[in-house]
Amino acid sequence: MGVLFPTGGAALVRRDRWLLLLFAAALVALVVRAARKEGGALVRNQAFGARFLAGEDPYADPALGHRVQGPYPPSFALVAAPLSLLPTTAARVVWASAQALALVLSWLVLRGWARRYWPRAAPHAPVLFAAAILLASRYLLRDAAGGGGNLLFGTLALVGLDLALRGREVEGGGALALSLALKPNLAPLLLFLACRRRWKAVAGCILAGAVFFLSPACAYGWGRYIDLSARWTRDVARFAALDDPARADLVPDGLPVEEHAMNQDLRAAVRRFLGPPGATGAPDVHVLSASPEVAGAVARVLGVLLAAVACACAARAGTPRGEALSGLAFLPLAMLVSPVSWKAHHAALLPLFFALACEARARPARLLSAFLVLVWLACDLLSEEIVGERAKEVLQSLSIVTLFDLLLLALALGLARPARGDPSAA
Repeated sequence: MGVLFPTGGAALVRRDRWLLLLFAAALVALVVRAARKEGGALVRNQAFGARFLAGEDPYADPALGHRVQGPYPPSFALVAAPLSLLPTTAARVVWASAQALALVLSWLVLRGWARRYWPRAAPHAPVLFAAAILLASRYLLRDAAGGGGNLLFGTLALVGLDLALRGREVEGGGALALSLALKPNLAPLLLFLACRRRWKAVAGCILAGAVFFLSPACAYGWGRYIDLSARWTRDVARFAALDDPARADLVPDGLPVEEHAMNQDLRAAVRRFLGPPGATGAPDVHVLSASPEVAGAVARVLGVLLAAVACACAARAGTPRGEALSGLAFLPLAMLVSPVSWKAHHAALLPLFFALACEARARPARLLSAFLVLVWLACDLLSEEIVGERAKEVLQSLSIVTLFDLLLLALALGLARPARGDPSAA
């Protein structure tokens, strides 16, 4: 461990230079890998943008004969439309380069967090950031390969949170607003800001969010854009209220029908454990045989309870470090309560992994370090390439990622409580 955590100044410089070289190589590989990819989210995003610019319904895919991209708001056109103007390979390079820059920006923000909240761990921030990337590696690779935007949207949210915690609340609310206008799954962070009475950030997010959300209407036409937005809002609300998201006849057109246990949100996990055999299209792991209505009610109650606990802990955070940790706890909460939570969405957990790595170094805490190793083993190493397709489906049906989201939420909230010898006071 002396190589990773040296004590001498010269050794620290050498280590950081090697890590910088490896980081740069990884970013180049990320862009090259994405440029060679075929299909994926980027192609669908380009098609969405092209239909938007043509004045058509961007969700209606004539080739497939049904609607697509239902979870994205119509304001997603802010990025989809410019991408549609580029050849696909060029768009992949541009998008992957933006993802690489998002990783760099995340590092710059989190390095500042280490200095403010974990000063004992700050000299080793480069290693701890590398550990966070390793913990999020499976999610990052899934997100980056096909041109997903979860890392980008998560970085915008992180910047917004950072600015708000540093007293620049209006700017922070604006950054979070852009993230939510492109993809609203991290909306619980707005709830965190309210719990901390960061009212300027809340107001800035709401006002800037309205501007971002409505701005595509200038190109699309106000009347048609309002109709498009109203339909999207109704469809998402109906989807979120469903007790049985595997019923294709009930799922609104354009939103995903639950299959193969890919969705790792709380509702889907509860349904897999409480639903009747054969109800999920995936290996059965049910422990009770309840109706979809009962499973849906249990999931909603659990979601409300988790949100209430997170809000109570956030409101009581008594130190800057505790405030930061309680804010990051709302990231796994967002994964749990979102009606759609793919593994790629968990790329947004990168800042939380960094914070937990800092905690493990600052205390030090062997149990926390062991937990992070377990997270890596269960959620990263046990991939389809290692365990095979059948075992991967079983792990998905067991909702391993969901269970670790619950543990990460509890851990972040627990560590946010004021404690004697708080590293933030060092």
